[in-house]
Amino acid sequence: MMAAMLAGIVMAAAGAGDAGIAAIAGSQAAAIQEQARFSRQNEAEADRIGILNLEKAGYDPRNMPTMFERLARQYRYDAKPPEFLMSHPVTESRIADTRNRAEQAKPGGKEDSLTYQLMRSRVVLIYEETPGMAAKRFRAQMAENPKNDAARYGLALAQTKAGQLNEARETLKPLLDKAPDNITYNLAAINLDITNNRFPDAQQRVNRMLDLYPDDYPLNQAKVDILLKQSKAPEALKGLETLLKSRPDDPDIWNQVADTRGLSGNTIGSHQARAEYFALMGDFKQAIQQLEFAKRRANNNFQLASRIDARQQEIIAQERAVKEMMN
Repeated sequence: MMAAMLAGIVMAAAGAGDAGIAAIAGSQAAAIQEQARFSRQNEAEADRIGILNLEKAGYDPRNMPTMFERLARQYRYDAKPPEFLMSHPVTESRIADTRNRAEQAKPGGKEDSLTYQLMRSRVVLIYEETPGMAAKRFRAQMAENPKNDAARYGLALAQTKAGQLNEARETLKPLLDKAPDNITYNLAAINLDITNNRFPDAQQRVNRMLDLYPDDYPLNQAKVDILLKQSKAPEALKGLETLLKSRPDDPDIWNQVADTRGLSGNTIGSHQARAEYFALMGDFKQAIQQLEFAKRRANNNFQLASRIDARQQEIIAQERAVKEMMN
């Protein structure tokens, strides 16, 4: 394709203007079509893997084509370009293909759960224009069904976000009374206490929940947040280092470790943690630079500087390997 485009440029330069321009345009169109074809292959593979993952997770994979049908209905009357010009169109052929694949799975599987509905309420809150609009939606759902726990949970979150803390506490109370050890409800209560600057209450609740669920990531993260809110950076750092043992490849934790080490006065360690964050994000240039900053500050400590240099060389090698793979 590059050769065809180059030939078109040569033709145009040699005087065959229209023919040269036509050759250039044709080669560009062919390149776009080939890219779209490759994208379709990846898309079909992603759909297939998605169906397998749904089945392994215990969900009914037949809901994937149903979701695609809903998306297609959203754009039924909208003007849109032809399918071959779209990167990820929801087409009849894609719906039919996923339905055929999904029908090969065993029937059954869960289609819904309280946990899903609770997480859905969190997402709804994120995408509403204001917490007040979200609260209005959740109140309407509760009016239709007073036993709708997901709507009550969403309302409590919306009230917390809107600063209506007393109302949020009253809204959340029936859920906690019904399920006092539910992690999701308790995390909402912890967030409410943090927002209300009731740190001892939040600390007491998170400690009780960690006694029940010591390895739960959101609870451990909440504990760190409470400590940081109280300017207890060294204690928060211990919690983050514990999290790193189970989630060493989580860039968010490394980013928070970098901030917390900085608050603790450990500038070298902050640069090292920031380097790990950038490396995990694929920004090797920034990672190498952060380690260079750390190495300069550690020039009086031979052993530490050597360890930093060794890690820097590992990231350089990793960057080289990625570039070779891409080529």
